[in-house]
Amino acid sequence: MKKILFADLDDTLFQSHRKSNPADNWIPLAYLADGAPISYANPQQQAALQMFQREMTLIPVTARNHDAFKRVRIPFVAEAVLNYGGIILNADGTPDEAWLASSQELARQSESDLHAWIEAISLENDRLQLDLGVRLISDFAVPFYVVAKSKSGNAASVATVAEFCVRARDNGNLPDVFIHANTNNLALIPRWLDRRNAVAFLRERYEDQHREVLTFGMGDSLVDLNFVAACDYMIVPSGSQIAGQRLGAAQ
Repeated sequence: MKKILFADLDDTLFQSHRKSNPADNWIPLAYLADGAPISYANPQQQAALQMFQREMTLIPVTARNHDAFKRVRIPFVAEAVLNYGGIILNADGTPDEAWLASSQELARQSESDLHAWIEAISLENDRLQLDLGVRLISDFAVPFYVVAKSKSGNAASVATVAEFCVRARDNGNLPDVFIHANTNNLALIPRWLDRRNAVAFLRERYEDQHREVLTFGMGDSLVDLNFVAACDYMIVPSGSQIAGQRLGAAQ
């Protein structure tokens, strides 16, 4: 039976040094654009990754765009899901053309909504005199979602703006989007952009090839649940947002 692990990357297979100071036996697995290491795997994560690569087909399922994904130093040999499901890379690293065409069409319908959110968050940021940087995440010339982060790493500022976004959306003042906040990251994601869809697409592809497959989904944050729950088994790191807010585990 073909075994497949669909795994989130950040804070799942490795973690930012901003959240945990790396010890000597931690190894860097993700880098900034200037080549500086930013994320590390501790010994337990290293051992888990080795086991996953040995026993399963490992498919990353990440919010990272193509440029950020290329700065991850893990030798993936199968497909990859990027941009919250907006891009599927084939095993040779090229985008799946049919999936890309579908994303292009859907993104044309949501682009104006994303710009409305950028303007609203920027105004709220200025009104409250916060330091959030707000930008539109695009890849392969496709506008996917909006992300806002505190330049100083102030998670409280991100939480404040996230609460504003929820109120504005629920009151109908701004377009409907999925709002995801986790520490210093706030993402506003069009409803059509869903990693569950990409995972289902790839699972069907593998079922056509192997008939019987066994799937595992692994992620740390609430936004990961949509694709993790679509798999046969769920794997959740301890100390994660899912463990703390959905499983009642102490963080």
